[in-house]
Amino acid sequence: MGITLSMPAPTEVTEHQHDELSRWIGLAASGDLSAFESVIRRFERQVLLTCQRLLGNIDDAQDAAQETFVRVFRNLSRVDRNRRFEPWLYRIAVNVCRDTWKKRQRHVEVPLPEEGGLRDLSRRGDPYRTLRARQEQRMLYDALATLPKKERTAIVMRDIEGFSTAEVAGILGSSEGTVRSQISTARIKIYKALEGKLRRAK
Repeated sequence: MGITLSMPAPTEVTEHQHDELSRWIGLAASGDLSAFESVIRRFERQVLLTCQRLLGNIDDAQDAAQETFVRVFRNLSRVDRNRRFEPWLYRIAVNVCRDTWKKRQRHVEVPLPEEGGLRDLSRRGDPYRTLRARQEQRMLYDALATLPKKERTAIVMRDIEGFSTAEVAGILGSSEGTVRSQISTARIKIYKALEGKLRRAK
């Protein structure tokens, strides 16, 4: 293809952060609102970005993120603290986005998030490399926006959020085989879309 494109790397969660999160969830489930606010602060930006990637509209994404945390609060007593919290949280976010799709049929434009790596390149005084990286990211997200909802959701959860195939299947309420097929198809479509853009740019 001539260029190397990659999805943003998912944020790693340390063992200390996991233990702290588990404590917050336990306190929040018992009615401690300040603990729940800590849970919100931990995830609100990433949940908002995910909703925006899926819905392509900041207003819809903000509404969806808010509704996600409302549903989380209502269902905290169901959280299995022996399992990772994030897949459960994102399953709620995906379901909220699905509800939004049913209510509001809009053209999807996937936003280009602010990436720390790109800002770092700028500080190193390499504006041409920074510009090229931004153009490549823009092309990638434009291609992502053309995918059908199910394929876009699967690849966002797998390649951007960094969940395993099994976790994505749980989040989407689907089988691992279906998820693998959706991700494979989505990657091929993205590749072809990028290939077409590159040919037209020559």
